[in-house]
Formats: sequence, C-alpha cells, structure tokens
Amino acid sequence: MTGKIETTIKVFLSYHRFVGILLIVGAIGYMVMLSDPQFNNRCYISEKALSPGVVEEQFNQVNFINDYYADVQKMYTVKNLESGKFQKWLEEEMQKIGLDAYTQNFTFSYPLILGEKKLQGINAVGISRAYRAARTEALVLMTPLRAADSGAASHERRTDGSVALMLALAKRTGPRTPSFLFTEMETVGLQAWLYAHHGESSLLKPSISVSDPPHRSGSIQAAVALEFAGVSGWQRARLHVEGVNGVLPNLDLVNTVVRIAGKHGVRLELHGSDRQPALLLRSLLYQASGSPASLHGLFLPFDIPAVGLSGEGRAAASSSATRTAGAVVEAIWRSLNNLQERFHQSFFFYALPAIDRYVSIGDYTPPLGVVLLALALAAIDSLVVGFGDGDASTKPKSAGGGVVGPVARLCVMAGCFGLLALVAPAYFIRTAAAFRIDPGAGMLIGLLAVQAMAAAFPLMFPNMIVACHPGALRLAACLSLGLSLGAVSLVNFGLAFLSALPLAPVCLLAAGPDRLPAVLRFGIGTVALAAASPIGLLLGGCYAAGGARSLVSAWTCAEYGALQGYVEGQLLGSFTYRLNCLMLLPCWLLAWCQLFARAWP
Repeated sequence: MTGKIETTIKVFLSYHRFVGILLIVGAIGYMVMLSDPQFNNRCYISEKALSPGVVEEQFNQVNFINDYYADVQKMYTVKNLESGKFQKWLEEEMQKIGLDAYTQNFTFSYPLILGEKKLQGINAVGISRAYRAARTEALVLMTPLRAADSGAASHERRTDGSVALMLALAKRTGPRTPSFLFTEMETVGLQAWLYAHHGESSLLKPSISVSDPPHRSGSIQAAVALEFAGVSGWQRARLHVEGVNGVLPNLDLVNTVVRIAGKHGVRLELHGSDRQPALLLRSLLYQASGSPASLHGLFLPFDIPAVGLSGEGRAAASSSATRTAGAVVEAIWRSLNNLQERFHQSFFFYALPAIDRYVSIGDYTPPLGVVLLALALAAIDSLVVGFGDGDASTKPKSAGGGVVGPVARLCVMAGCFGLLALVAPAYFIRTAAAFRIDPGAGMLIGLLAVQAMAAAFPLMFPNMIVACHPGALRLAACLSLGLSLGAVSLVNFGLAFLSALPLAPVCLLAAGPDRLPAVLRFGIGTVALAAASPIGLLLGGCYAAGGARSLVSAWTCAEYGALQGYVEGQLLGSFTYRLNCLMLLPCWLLAWCQLFARAWP
C-alpha cells in the first residue's frame, strides 16, 4: 500500500510544472473574476455615526469663495511663494477669521540630487478652536502650495481653488478642532509639519529641519487633501486612496466621500478608469509602487485615515456651481465631525474593483496562495525525487557535503548582488552628475549594469554553477521565491502578487520542458527570464500603467520610476525599492543560475 502511495505521489509530482502553470492561470482568472459585480460586494458604511446621507449642509459663502479666489490669483505667484509673502498673507487672512494662525519655516537639503544647495520653505497653518468641546481631537484639511506661474505646474496641478475654498470654510468650525494646512514643496513640507506637530522633529531625516509650531491641535482623527485649480466645474473629480507602501485608509472614510460626492452630483474617478478589470489592476499597480497617490498618503503611516481629492476645476461660472464645491467639502467635514471614536469598524485591507464596490482581504489573498502552492509543489518534487533530474537515488547531503554547500554559497552571492543594487545608486547618481547626465538616467543605467553583471555571473564563475546540483538549485530557487513573496505580501500585497505572476512561471520553467531540444529550451528560458528581470518588469510596468507608448517613452518613464522609488525610500520610508533589491533580484538570479545549471550537465 505504501509503495502505491509513493508511486502515485511521484507520478503526480512528475507533472508539477503543468499543474503549477494551471494553478497560476487559475489565480489570474480568479483575480479577474473578482472584478465582476457578482463576486465582489457593494460598499457600505459600518460606522453609523458618520451619517453622510443626513448631513445638512449650510454653506452659503459663495461670495467669500469668489473674493478669495480673485485675491489668490493676484497673490499666488512664484516670487511671492519663494519670499514667503503669500504664506504671510494666508496667515493674516486666517487671523482675521479668528484662527490661531502661524507660519512654519523648514529647510530641505539632499546632496545626492541638490548638491550643496539648501531649499527653504514655509508652511502656513490655521487652527480653529471649538468653543464647546474639549479640543482634544482634530481634523485636517490641507492643500499644497503650487504657484500659478510655475513652469512645473500645469493648469490642472494648480491649487488656487483649494486655497480659496479652504479660506471660506475656515469661517465654520465643529465639535473637533479643524486645522487648515497649506504646505510648500509637496511631501517635504507636509512631512516637516507632521513630525513637528507630533513633537517628533528629532525623528525627521537629516535632510529636513523644521521649527517647532507655536500652536498645536488635538489628536488628528482624519485628514482630507484637496488639489483643485478652480472653485467650480466639480462635475468630475479624482479620488486618491493609496498611501506610502500601499497603505489604505479605513473603508468607511472612502465610502463617506463617495456617498457625499454622489449626493451632490460629483462623479468620482479612481485611477482614471471606469472599467472594472482595468481599475482593479491599476489599484494593485499603484499599491505595488509604494508611492502615495497624493499628499494624503503621508498621513497614513501616522495611523491617520486620509483621502485625497483632485481635479482641474475652473473659475467661478455660477453661484450654484461654486456652492457645489463648498457643499461637498463641508458635508465631508460635518460627517467626520460626527465621529464618536477613531475609525475601526470597517476594512483597512481591501481592493476596489469600482468606486462603489470592494473586495475584502479574505477574497483577494487566495490567488497569491495558489501561486505559492505551485512553487511548493516544485520544491516538494525536488525533495521526493531526491534533488535529481531523473536520478531517484540521489539524496540531500549535509551542509558540509557536495549538495547543500555549493547552493548555499550561490545564495550568498545572489544576496550580494541585491545588496549592491541597494547601496550603489548613490554612486551612480554622483557619477552621472560628473558627466552632466540626468540623475534618473544615471541610476537606471547603473542598475542595468548591475543586472548585466548578475546575468553574466554564470559565465564568469561557471565552476560555482557546475558544482550545484540542478535539483538542489531548483529547490533553493523555489523556496527563496516563495518565502520572499510571502514576506512581501505582509507589507505590500500588490507588489507580491504582481511580482509573482511573471517570476513564478519562469522559476518553474527556467529551462523549459524536458522534451524540447536543449538549444530551444535554453533560448526560451533566457527570453522568459530576461522579460521577468527587475528592469524588464519596470519597463513592463510603465506600459501597463499607461505611462508609455513607445520604447523611448518607456525608458524615460522607467528612469523616473527608479529614481522616485530610491528617493522615496530615503525620504518617505517606502519599502518597494529595498524589497526589490534584497528579495526579488536574488530570487531572479537563482532562477537564472538554474537555467545554466541544467544547460551545463
């Protein structure tokens, strides 16, 4: 009986590659199936105290918005912003309203990009004190300061409308202490204010120094980031939810904003797509990037639920159109004021196949588990067959023997290449600056050189590859990839799943089916692994995200993406670049070496 069971297991494992590919295809089909409304759920609000449907808006300061908008357009220039004149004007206007207003100076230096240059910025902050409350809790409404005549700011990136709207709304308060925040230099200014507000300025990166705020509000319960160029034309707006490392706000906050926007006839878009399969894929791509979708994403690492709203907008066309803008933000504000405790009842881990539908964590994680099962079958096959490709008598040896030792040394070398890719970009960027090359181009060329060195490693040290038993190397490749993907999924599910789709199949079929001729098998494996390499995935991601239409534009997009990932890892604490270097690159190199191990018997 035991012999029959062993025979059955061996026969089943002999088809592990075919079964593994079927499992991966099934995982992809399952994820696509989740986009269908029959397999996901309609969003609902768990925290009944929010009551977005019964919030009564009392906004009627249309004239205030129009007046502020006219004043902002006069004052909102690069010269006034750099000199601090505009921030001083904001402080004076908020003081007239009755807010505790102040300006906050900060300095930013990043020698790797800026050299010896230091940038100075000024934030403007206004705190409205509630009259009949303990003032221990607060809400934050913020917008970045982008000058209208800045060459880097197109019309849709201007924030004139957001500034005017916030000043008009500052005349109203609620049970909680609202803070109105105007930050300069995008993420740098917001990060400086957040650390200073929490009294943790000492934890800031050495590149940022900030003055202590003279006034503080209570514990921040939620935040909303606005980025609108005008105060009307809000029929369509974009909703941003992803934060640093793919962290998401509580689903109740997202649903509240969506319900209120729909109530006032504002159509919200998520990632610029209405098609559900494309929307789910883009949500995973944004999450995998580790970059915040807007400035709201910097609140999420502080355990502060936050969302971002952005749109083009236009100058006031009518009083009703202007009132819509104010009513939407006021309704969100009043609904959040109804909170009786911190957001906790709804999901923090979810995926959005549509703006009003969600997939819970228990539904979207099984596909990754199925992919890991395919890798586990390949690893079990190596153990049961005895590390052999047809030699069932070969058994694993001890660490000092001839099987484990060479593979362990190869794993260490793969980790060294990952460590090199992690620490080398600083030298790549400095070298590029010496030759007057763009930092992004210099970094991407350097990373391509590191990957080329890793790809040439089997050719430079063939003895290390020949010394490794093919079955043992396959076991190491499958186990390392499976464990790495499982670990990454705990931090960033989108990165783990999207990395597993190309890496798992090529790891299973590193040398192609045994029935193929050796040359054809080696050629297929080389092309597949080159496409699944870190640089290949970066270029492919640029195409999938819609940021490129040709090879040249894909390369340009990849330059920006590589540099952004590295800089955000340094300044914002993003894990994406580090995980790619220390986990995915070594796993890819082990699969690449497996290809040569089977080609050189």
